[in-house]
This record gives sequence, structure tokens and C-alpha cells, in this order.
Amino acid sequence: MNWFGLATLVLSGIVCDAVWVNSDVTRVIDLKSHIVKISTKVKLRNGGPSAGEFEIQLQPSVAANLAYISVTMADDKTKELKLSKKGNGKFTVTLPKPVSTGGTAEVNIEEQITHSVRPFPEAITQSQKQLVVYAGNHLYYSPYVTETQTTTVELPSSAVENHSKYGKTDLQDSTIKYGGSDEYTNVQPLSHETLDLHYENNSPFLVVSKMTRVIEVSHWGNIAVEETLDLLHTGAKFKGSFSRYDYQRIPNSGIAAVKSFKTILPASASDVYYRDEIGNISTSNLLNQDDSVEVEIRPRFPLFGGWKTHYYIGYNLPSYTYLYKTGDLLALRMRFLDHVYDDMVIDDLTVKVILPENSKKISVNMPYETKRDADALHFTYLDTIGRPVITFQKKNVVESHIQDFTLSYNFNTLMLLQEPLLVVGAFFLLFFTVILIARLDFSITHDKVSESKQKLQSVIEQIQELQVKRSACYEKYERAVRAYKSSKDIGALSTTKKSIEKAYKECTGAMSAIIAKTSGESTEIHEKLTGMMKMDQTLIEKYQQLSSAAERLINKKMTKDQFISQESKILESVEKLKDDIDRVTDHLLL
Repeated sequence: MNWFGLATLVLSGIVCDAVWVNSDVTRVIDLKSHIVKISTKVKLRNGGPSAGEFEIQLQPSVAANLAYISVTMADDKTKELKLSKKGNGKFTVTLPKPVSTGGTAEVNIEEQITHSVRPFPEAITQSQKQLVVYAGNHLYYSPYVTETQTTTVELPSSAVENHSKYGKTDLQDSTIKYGGSDEYTNVQPLSHETLDLHYENNSPFLVVSKMTRVIEVSHWGNIAVEETLDLLHTGAKFKGSFSRYDYQRIPNSGIAAVKSFKTILPASASDVYYRDEIGNISTSNLLNQDDSVEVEIRPRFPLFGGWKTHYYIGYNLPSYTYLYKTGDLLALRMRFLDHVYDDMVIDDLTVKVILPENSKKISVNMPYETKRDADALHFTYLDTIGRPVITFQKKNVVESHIQDFTLSYNFNTLMLLQEPLLVVGAFFLLFFTVILIARLDFSITHDKVSESKQKLQSVIEQIQELQVKRSACYEKYERAVRAYKSSKDIGALSTTKKSIEKAYKECTGAMSAIIAKTSGESTEIHEKLTGMMKMDQTLIEKYQQLSSAAERLINKKMTKDQFISQESKILESVEKLKDDIDRVTDHLLL
């Protein structure tokens, strides 16, 4: 190594408080979706005394959108190394064992970066494909000197509009390889050379702008989970008018739109429902797998760029699969969130865990950093002091965050009897109150006058109802006579009259029985009702006279002029009698 390189290495080691050199770096940048996934294999060489830690430093633009980062040893990818955040984009990684002077360590670094791929042009029509741009770094950004490095960019298709060229560049189909030239050797710390790409990407640019996940734990054998989501397509915005005909007829029409996606639930999930603000969405499908339950989420309309939808999904889980118990200590161990869709991005996630009432000494063990809000209370059926609600907040969530968390709390098993005892006590009080009220007499004195008025009021209401029925008989009688004059069918008249007279006799008989009861309650009302019955008898006689006159007219025993004169007199008497009867029934208590 020349003196300049050595001086730079020493200076960078002093500034970064490090003794490491990146002897070889292999990067793979996956741009097949809207999440930038960078997999970096770094071979570190210790150029100083024995060290058990090294540093990772990200570019400010990358650190701002970093969703997930993990570091594993190259020979053991199952166990993640401890990461300690030291600032914006700076991390300290603890190795399993210190590396001696001149020794090497080979690690894999996985990064997932969101909102770094943007559409260009920003708006497209239904028939256009979606083009996007990405700006990265040709060089591995590190606080240490990098001796050799290569970068491979994987694209979703071979349709590349433009790509930057720096040093040796090799474009083959949907893969671009950088490296193998002087520009990529002995690179100084924190070096940057902009990598620009403009390419076609029609993958779903779906982002959950806000998601609320509620987990309600019951000690009666069930865990209820409900998720409320606001989903937004962040790809190129849709311009122009939407044609449903073209969308269904032309295969590539709306190629960047989202028709459906799959949500993966736990294998023990049951009673799954998927609804939006209108109601149940029947186009969804459910598929039970051996190790999961797949729900095909199909919104009511395809999601184009800039379009959004709001829905909620819920299901039940048996508590014995996720709730563990030792004495009064219980532990809930389950996923922090479910798989919403492939390559999911959740900008704002809220997880609420509702524990049973009387849960105490609550502690939480999270697999990664989250923000815990102040605990609250939730009241539902048969609650007295409320159920504890533990709330967590997490920003910029991706699929790698689907990990288990553990929530421990104390609960006295005897408190399970609280709700059954409350139900038994409530029913006991209800029945006791009903029995007590039924056996007590709350009246102050026995008011005979009031009782008499109540009886009379009941009798009058019955009389009025029966009189309404008799009035209907009157009207039918008149219509039957008019119909007979037109049809001259004496048989039809006789049949109708028999039906009317039968209904009339039933009403009159019932009224006579009721009127008889009023003689002992009120002499005045009894006399009015008796007089009304006489007027009714006279009214029926008038109707009989009208019917006889019509028969004589039809049989030509009476002239038309004679009938008209007699009919006029009879109807005049009928109307007067009907008015008198109505006046009596309407003013019985006045």
C-alpha cells in the first residue's frame, strides 16, 4: 500500500474510531418491487488490535427511509447480530467473538428501504406502463476503506430507459453489474457516486398509510383480532377516464393497477370477515392451507395510482395456542402483525392489546424498537373497573417485522368467577324486584269514583268501536240498493242483505249486552245509549223502506218520479238519524 493510502487508512481509523478494512464487498440491489432491498456481503479485515465491534453508516437519504436492517455472520444466517443505534444512520455491530489482529470476519447486511422508488412520469393513462426512477450509490457507503467491490442491480424487466455508467458496466437482460475496474478499488470512506436508473416497474406500489390492529384477549378460550386499514396506491397517478370495458377486454390495460392481493393469517384463524364502510365484500375468497389461512382481498374497484380504499378484516384465534400460563403468571406470545400483502409497506401502525379485567404487573418484550403509549382502559359487557389496553406505535413497517412479541401479566384465576356472579346477581335482583312490585299495592286510597269512570270509559270505547262497524253496515246497505237499481238482480240483493243483516245483528247484540252493564254505573249514559239503540232501529226500518221502494220500482209497481220523491225523503231521514247517533256516541262523557 502506498503512503497516501496508508495515511488515509490511518486517518479514517482515527476519525471513525475503527481498525477495520473492507477487503471485499459484494452488493445486490433488488429493485423488483417498490421496496429497495439491498443485500451486502462484507469481508472485514482487522488492521489493528483485537476488536469485537464494527460500525455501519448509511447515507442520510437511505437512513431517512430505512425500514429494516439486520446483520448476520456469513456462515450462520439464522442468528442476527446485536445492533446498537448510535445516531442517524449509524450502527454498532457486536460480533459473536473478537477478531484478532490480521483476522477476518465475513458478515451479511440486509437493508430494506421504502419510498425511494418514485414514478416518472408521475401520471399515466390506463393503457400506459409504469416507469420509475431510482437514485442510489455506485459505491458501498462505509466508514472504512473498501479495497474491492461489485454491485449487481436486479430489475423487474429488461425494459430499461436509462442507467448511469460508472467504471465497468455490464447490462444483461434485467441485470446490471458494476465493478471490476479501478473506480471500484481502494475506495475511501463515505464515498458517493450517484447511481441513476429509469426503468419499467408494474409491480403493485401499495402502501398502508394507516393501520390499527386490535387484539382482545379472553380467558374463556378466544382471542379476537381486528385490523382496520387505509390502503393507497402510490404509483404513477391515473389520468384520463377509466374504461371498465377496456380493463376487462385488453390484457395489459391498467397493468399497474391492483385487482387483488393475498393476506395470510395464522393457521388456527376462524370466523374470518372482510368488510368496508358499505358492508361485507362477497368477492373475497378464503383458502385453508396446512400452515396458514389465505384471504384473497379483492376491493370493490381496481386500485390505480393515487386511488385508495378503506377496509377492515377480523378473525378469532383459540387462546390455548398463544396464551401460556404458570400459576397466576400468563404470557401472550403472538405476531406483532400479519402478512397483509407481498412486499407490504405500512407507514403508521398502531397495535392495541386488550387484556382481561383485573390484569396486573404488565410487561412487554418486543423483537425490535417500538413506541409504547400510555395505558388506557376499555369497557365492555359486565366490566366494572375496565380492561387494560396496551398500545404500541411503529412507523415504516415491512414484511420482516412479522415477528412474535411477548406480553406477560398476572391474573388471579378466581376473578374468572366475577362475570358469572354478576350475571347471576343481576337476574336475582331482577326477579326479586318483579316479585316485590307485583305484591305491593301503591295506591293511597280506594277511589270508587275513579274506578267507575275507568269502567265507563272502557264501555264507551267498546260502544264506539261497535258503532263504527254498524256504520259500515249502513253504507253497505245503501250500496246494495244502488247496485240493485242498476243490475235489477234480486238474487244478488237478497244475498248481500243477508250478509249485512248478519254482521249488523252481531254488533247490535254485543252493544245491547254492554249497554245493560251501564245501568248500575251511570243512569244518564244508560239512557243516552238506550235512546241511541231506538234511533238505530228506526234507521234500519228506513233502509228496509228504501229497499222495498226499489223493488217496487224494478217490478213497475211505482213510477220513477214516485220513487225519486220517496227516496229523497227516506235518505233525508237516514242522514239525520246517522248524525244523531254519531252525536250521542261522540259525547257520551260530556
